[in-house]
Amino acid sequence: MALPWTTDQQYLLNVINLYREQMNGKDLKTQKRITKELAEQLHTSNQGLQHRTIQSINERLPYLENLLAGVFEIHNYAAKDQHLYSVKPRTIGDKTPNLCNTRHSFNGDLR
Repeated sequence: MALPWTTDQQYLLNVINLYREQMNGKDLKTQKRITKELAEQLHTSNQGLQHRTIQSINERLPYLENLLAGVFEIHNYAAKDQHLYSVKPRTIGDKTPNLCNTRHSFNGDLR
């Protein structure tokens, strides 16, 4: 069973603005590549993420990005994460879903 995201999630939260900047205006294929590359970089450069797989980081980034932007209804997210709902809206207020990972078990309405 996967470990719950706790304090290690902070590494991902710290790069959300950078992630959004890199993703802005790109097509889905490029966005998926950016997400994977950032997941690899985070995994390599942060000792606190070594117990995570690159794939788990790759899945968590779009989930968090959508959650922080308030893309879907709050009840579509894991109860343990709902305190993060819409706390960091995108600068342009866009609520278009980040579709880089629709496999995450709690990815809003995409599930």
